[in-house]
Amino acid sequence: MPRGYLRERGKSPYNQGILSNALNPKVAVFFLTFLPQFVEPGANTMEQLFLMGLIYTGLAIVWFFIYVSFVNYLRNWLKSPKGKRLMERMTGAVLVGFGLKLAFERR
Repeated sequence: MPRGYLRERGKSPYNQGILSNALNPKVAVFFLTFLPQFVEPGANTMEQLFLMGLIYTGLAIVWFFIYVSFVNYLRNWLKSPKGKRLMERMTGAVLVGFGLKLAFERR
């Protein structure tokens, strides 16, 4: 798929992600089965569930920020000459290992 394909057709990857997450039934099932066990009986149930949802959302935002930052750092490092050299050496070692295993394998 060529780069920018989705944008040419008028579809934003961000909007597609929001739509797929909003319509994902697994999220609703998770919240309906997991969170009610932490609700205090007799208190305002909707308020408690809303607060737990906000906490979950905040934690998810922090986690994804850390994750994206790490992936961006890793991408930049792998594009560097040092990262490329290490990846070439590791790939070469794996291929040599496969070759040795194949050469010494008994039938």
